[in-house]
Amino acid sequence: MGPRSPECPMTAAALFLSLSALAGTHPAGETIADAAAIDVTPAGFDALGEVVPAMLPSEIPIDAQSGGYEGALGQCWLGGYAYALEDAWVGVSVQDATIVPRDGYLELDVDLLVWLNDGSDPFSLYTEFECIGDTCDGNVEPFNATVTSTIALEVVTGEDGTPVLDATVGNIDVAYDLASEDINLANCSIDTLESVLNVLGLSLYDFVLGMADSQLQSSIADLGPQIESAIEDAFSQASISQELDLNGAVVQLDLFPSDVDTTPEGLRIHMNGAADASEPAACVADRDPGASEAVDSELPELGAAPDGISPDYHFAALVSDDFGNQALYALWRGGALCYDVDEETAGIALDTSLLGMFAGDAFDDLFPESEPLVITTRPQAPPTMSFDSGHDAAVHLEDFGLDFYGELDDRQARILGVALTTDVGVDLALDGAAGQLAIEVDPGTEAMTVAVVANEFAPDATADIEADFGTAFDTLLGSVLGSALGDLTYDLPAYEGLGLTDLAFAPAGDASDWLGGYAEVGPVSYEGSGCGGDGGGCGGGCASSGRARGRFAALLALPLALVALRRRR
Repeated sequence: MGPRSPECPMTAAALFLSLSALAGTHPAGETIADAAAIDVTPAGFDALGEVVPAMLPSEIPIDAQSGGYEGALGQCWLGGYAYALEDAWVGVSVQDATIVPRDGYLELDVDLLVWLNDGSDPFSLYTEFECIGDTCDGNVEPFNATVTSTIALEVVTGEDGTPVLDATVGNIDVAYDLASEDINLANCSIDTLESVLNVLGLSLYDFVLGMADSQLQSSIADLGPQIESAIEDAFSQASISQELDLNGAVVQLDLFPSDVDTTPEGLRIHMNGAADASEPAACVADRDPGASEAVDSELPELGAAPDGISPDYHFAALVSDDFGNQALYALWRGGALCYDVDEETAGIALDTSLLGMFAGDAFDDLFPESEPLVITTRPQAPPTMSFDSGHDAAVHLEDFGLDFYGELDDRQARILGVALTTDVGVDLALDGAAGQLAIEVDPGTEAMTVAVVANEFAPDATADIEADFGTAFDTLLGSVLGSALGDLTYDLPAYEGLGLTDLAFAPAGDASDWLGGYAEVGPVSYEGSGCGGDGGGCGGGCASSGRARGRFAALLALPLALVALRRRR
């Protein structure tokens, strides 16, 4: 063997350093296990019992039936019979429904009131035996029935190759107490026909009972696929596969179920997620770490209620700061925070007189007459997310740069450069009447740290600029972003008249590294929006690919302060 190449130790060292640098991070686009979770508590399943009546039809038509036997001597003698049933239907009314979580499955119990036709709309029954026949109008009075079954949930691979939640309804058992006195037959010689049948040990009422039993069993059994579809459609809203286009930064956001736990404590759907910008934008490429910050944390216990949250909540949606960090990193990496803001994009007068808001007269000699001003953002590092700041969520901006350019000597020159460090707060509030989630943003100017990083022309004013910049920046944001920051809403889904009636957010987990949204459900007046529009929910779920519109993207990006200024560098 020849001498070892001297490059080998250097290559190994470089590889070791690269791996060390990525420790505690998620490489760009890496799927994050348990990025989020959806919980349903036993109280939530009690509330979902109100949806069951919407799954069951109130009226089930019965196909016309006929049959018979010619008899031993042909025609109708010696055992010959015939029958025909027309215009029959089954009425169903749900009296009570419960869904109880068990180990590995859900237990479904439904108490029904069932009837066949009614006095105003009877069925038509023709019967013939030993050549004696007649046609009766009939109905069956309401009687009690109980339906029991099980529902198993698992994650499978869908037709498009993505994970989906699959519901399987087990055998549906129907039990009821139906007696002959519940059957009404009229407008026929029922006594004559019944007496002939009784001689042979038969009864017309038994015949009707047999047909009612057969039709009821088959009608209820057919509901299994409908229940499966309704459950799968409802939970599909938790899945997301959308392409976000924000300020020219295209980010793919995916969130899919990975596993399901069903225990007496409730149901938990584990979600894997990933957010990625395919290529780093030129404005951040030289600072791209190639990964987002990772935090080692475990999901909060199913059913746990943080301080300030009612222990009787129905649903919980949990999002990890791991996933929040990756989503923010993807937006940063795609260039969503890179802006050139001028008078046209700001929508207000933007000139060098603005410098006086935080620098006094320090630049007056430089610009005796006001000149157009351009503000360029310089996002130095990916933002990170936290949930223990006093807001529902906070986005930490570290050394977020703002450069102010004006024309000097017929060229654009950087007049001033500052770096901002702050926590931008985001609070979410439910408007139950409108079915909307309002998003409120606090730019965090009161606790903002400002460092002047470039001030060639008025260095003596640096200390004053650092002291006064936060207040001036707050005024600037109010002028430029005012209406945008005050009118951000997300339309919520509703299913069969059931939707969110209460929603509260709180940090969750031992290290407060999860954001929990804790909801109660009940009857609502709003209908909920479709997957299009502003990104609200829909009956069929929002798992289809597509280009998300502004406010869904804004939910992630608005905390980054200058999101409404739409010109990308």
